[in-house]
Amino acid sequence: MRERIKKISGTLGGRIRQIRGDLPQAEFASLLEIKQAMVSRYEAEKEMPSPPVLLRLARFSGRPMEWLLTGRDPVAELEEAGVRRVGARVSKRLSQADLLAAAADYLRHTQHPQAEAFREMMEAAFRDRELMQKLLEYFQYLKFQGKR
Repeated sequence: MRERIKKISGTLGGRIRQIRGDLPQAEFASLLEIKQAMVSRYEAEKEMPSPPVLLRLARFSGRPMEWLLTGRDPVAELEEAGVRRVGARVSKRLSQADLLAAAADYLRHTQHPQAEAFREMMEAAFRDRELMQKLLEYFQYLKFQGKR
C-alpha cells in the first residue's frame, strides 16, 4: 500500500489525487473554484494548474507549494528528523523530566500544524501511565521506521 501511495504521489497529478482523497472530483473542483473536467485533466497530467489554482491546492492541503510541485516537503523532513531525535532520547529509558524536555524540544522546533495537539497529548501522557507506554511504543516504531 505504501509503495502505491509513493508511486501515485510521484507526479503532480498524483499529488493532486492524494489531496483530493475520497472527495468526488466535482466536489473537489467546487472547493477549488474550477470545473470538474479540470480536476480530471490535472490528475491525468494533461494540463498544469494555473498559479492561483496551485495556491488554492496548497492551502487546501496544508502542504507547502514545494511539495505540491516537486513531491519534496522540507518541513516534513525537518519534522521527521525531530521525531527521530525525540525517539532516540526516549529509547534510552530517560526519566519523566527528560522525556518532557525531549517532547518540549520537539514542539519548539516543529512547524507541524498539529503541534499544539501533540503538546496536549504529551501533558496528558504524563498523567496517564498507559498512555505514556503507548507513546513510548510509538516513538520506538518511528525510530524503527527511520532505520528502514
